[in-house]
Amino acid sequence: MSSGSKKIVVVGIISNALVTIIKFISAFVVSSASMMNEAIHSMMDTLNQVFLLFGLIAGEKQPDQDYAFGHHQKKFIWNLWSAIGLFSIGSGLGLYHAYHSYITMGDGAAKVSSINIFSIDISGITLAFVVLVVSFFIEGNAWRVAFKEYRQRTENVETSLLQYVSEAKDPTLVAMILEDSIAMFGIFLAIIGITLSYLSSNPFWDILFSSLIAILLGVAAVFLGRVNMIYLSDVRHQEIENNFIKICSEHAEVELCHDVKSIVMDENNIILVAELEVREEALLDNIKVDIEQEKLNIAEDDMMRDEKSAVFATVRRIDHIIENITKQLQEKYPQVQSVTIEVGIYQN
Repeated sequence: MSSGSKKIVVVGIISNALVTIIKFISAFVVSSASMMNEAIHSMMDTLNQVFLLFGLIAGEKQPDQDYAFGHHQKKFIWNLWSAIGLFSIGSGLGLYHAYHSYITMGDGAAKVSSINIFSIDISGITLAFVVLVVSFFIEGNAWRVAFKEYRQRTENVETSLLQYVSEAKDPTLVAMILEDSIAMFGIFLAIIGITLSYLSSNPFWDILFSSLIAILLGVAAVFLGRVNMIYLSDVRHQEIENNFIKICSEHAEVELCHDVKSIVMDENNIILVAELEVREEALLDNIKVDIEQEKLNIAEDDMMRDEKSAVFATVRRIDHIIENITKQLQEKYPQVQSVTIEVGIYQN
């Protein structure tokens, strides 16, 4: 994983940890269900990003005896634990707190306290708005860093942010953009809920919008869980397979291309295997050209009689075919790190 992904995760951890602290302080002072769910939301975001960082570190380990193709998929395991565990727990806690606030609504749940800071009394509602505005700017900065990374990744690619997120080209970057976007939207919901409750003196609005914030966490859990489950399955890259077949069909020496299979290890590491059958006539013609170009002292008739020379020339030509096809594929798809091609001779 690129250093850019680590940077946005670290920025996210620091930002959300700071926001979590000030939201919890404000939630206890204001006794707001929305603020409490926002604090829970930010706490889950912080823990989730810690898990993302652990995953990035684990995924960077080099291949070894037990992991022949590297440890790339480990980051998706960490991400899955985070999505299903932390966000689901956060959503559940948020909904429970909203329900508890609702059933105790008549017992002073809407009480708004004040706090003394540097000998200045600040009302609870003022503190809530200040905390939410400050949180929005902190979250916005984290989102800006993630969005900048997205722009760098897609500089030469025609894709929208919505398409990039839906296709999950990089699940870690997608998680950061999604979390920060939901966090900022959640702050708007909290502002609306607290404002309506304050103006109407009815805590129901605060509780209602706190429930929406908790539901947002649940939506994030489902989406991120689905994304990481895809990468943990034996998922194939159909576009790469189709382009590999197309490259082979345009190659003069290839007669058939079959059993093409790909495995997506992660967004930057894809393995492809295939079987090719080359035309015998075209192969022999090109072997003769190779011999002539390299000015080998083997006459054409002698080559056909000399078994060792014929085998040597055939192997070299087949290697050239494999290298040429692999190079064409990797120039278009650099994420294809390993290509295994089995070649046979096609005979009419």
